[in-house]
Amino acid sequence: MDEVVKQFMKKFDLAYIVGFSGGSDDNKELVQKVIEESIMYFKNQPLAVLTGGTTFGVPKYASEIAKDNGMKTIGVLPERGEKYALKSLDLKLVAEPRYSTSEFGDESEVFAKLLNGVEIIGGSAGTAIEFYHIMKINDRKLNPKYSETPVYIAPIEGVGGFSSQINSTAIFKKLPEVFPSDKLYYGGDAAKFILNKLGLY
Repeated sequence: MDEVVKQFMKKFDLAYIVGFSGGSDDNKELVQKVIEESIMYFKNQPLAVLTGGTTFGVPKYASEIAKDNGMKTIGVLPERGEKYALKSLDLKLVAEPRYSTSEFGDESEVFAKLLNGVEIIGGSAGTAIEFYHIMKINDRKLNPKYSETPVYIAPIEGVGGFSSQINSTAIFKKLPEVFPSDKLYYGGDAAKFILNKLGLY
C-alpha cells in the first residue's frame, strides 16, 4: 500500500496529503460550506485530499467538492465499507482487518499515517478514533528523540459533534503545537492554518 501511494503522489506531482474527518449528515449545509471554503485554498496547491472514501457525510462532500475543483482524491476504507466506496476516487485503499472480521475503524491507522494535515468537522466515535490515532503518532513525532514533523489538526467549532470537544481534551493541552492558537469556525481559516504549517501559505 505504501508503494502504491508513493507512485500515485509522484505521478501527479503531489507533495502533501490533507484530510477531512467527520460525521455523516449532521448540519449538512454548514459542513458543505466549511469544506467548500477550505477547498478554495487547497485547490491550487500540490495536495491530494484524503477521506474515508464513502458515499455519505464528510467523506462524500469533501471528495466530490475536491474533484469538482480539479484535485486528486484518495479514499481509505475497511473491507466492510468497500461496497459504499465512491466511484469517483482517484485512489481507493482498502484496509484489511488485523484480527477477525472487517469493521469500520480498521482503516483509521492507514488514514492517520497518510496525513500531513487534517480538518475535523463534527463526527462521533469513528472521528474520535482517527483523532486519537493521529495524536498518538504526534506524541512520538514531537518527542525530542525523533523531532519529526507532526500532523497538523484543524478542528471546526460550531458544527456539533466531536470536533467541538477537542479543545477540552487533555491531549490538546499536552500537544498544543499541532493545533491553531484560536478556535476555528470557517473552512478558509482552517485551510490557511494547515497551509501555513506546511509552508504553502
